[in-house]
Amino acid sequence: MPTHIKTSSFVFTSLLSFSLFFGLIGLTENSSAASFNVNPIGFTLTPQRPSSVLRITNTDDAPVRLQVISVDWHADGHEEVLQESNPLLLNPPIFTIAPGQTQYVRFGVRNQIDSSHENTYRLLVEEVPSGQNESGLKTLLHVSIPVFIAPEKQEEKLKWQLLKGNNGLILSLLNSGNIHTKITHLTVTAINDKNSDKNSEGSDIIFNTPTYVLPGQDKRWLIVNQKIRTDKVHLLVQTDKGNVEENLTLETE
Repeated sequence: MPTHIKTSSFVFTSLLSFSLFFGLIGLTENSSAASFNVNPIGFTLTPQRPSSVLRITNTDDAPVRLQVISVDWHADGHEEVLQESNPLLLNPPIFTIAPGQTQYVRFGVRNQIDSSHENTYRLLVEEVPSGQNESGLKTLLHVSIPVFIAPEKQEEKLKWQLLKGNNGLILSLLNSGNIHTKITHLTVTAINDKNSDKNSEGSDIIFNTPTYVLPGQDKRWLIVNQKIRTDKVHLLVQTDKGNVEENLTLETE
């Protein structure tokens, strides 16, 4: 049976390519980790051409052995779920890259897709243990790359709400459309009741961790900072499709 893994959030970079070097703070000088580049760090494909190529370059001075697996990626309420069902064909799925060399991994959908909604997957690039006895600690890498296949007709339908939670206010975004949205920056500012204007910049609450909100997902941000004490806020949102500004009033869930 497919394995389901739930996760509350993902952290991504907006660069076109990036170098990954993972280590642990405080390790001895005998500890080690590989280093490699992946490019691109995300894919948006179409039902007509649901395939592409991932480029991986070994920037280390030693060979690195990697494997690539594919998983379904979808929303379950407030959370995101990774389902290990191998939805994408990979060629090659496992390989060794010599120092300074590049490996190209071709991939495409395994089965026919439903083009009425966005299909979402992830490519997981993992370092494979060498199996050799090493005197130091070996830190293995794990990289997650989003893959989107756009629907034939795209419908963006987002609803922001300000809700009351047990530990503070909750900012909610319900995506009832058929495509994802990527939130790159959020600024929440309390509104002065007297003149319905924004308060000073000192009252801003800022979320700057890029976040994907998948179709059907109800993404939530907890506002625990005491700067927001009113039941009205001004919301400034930066997304991959442009900026949005909206005033929200506290609602009962």
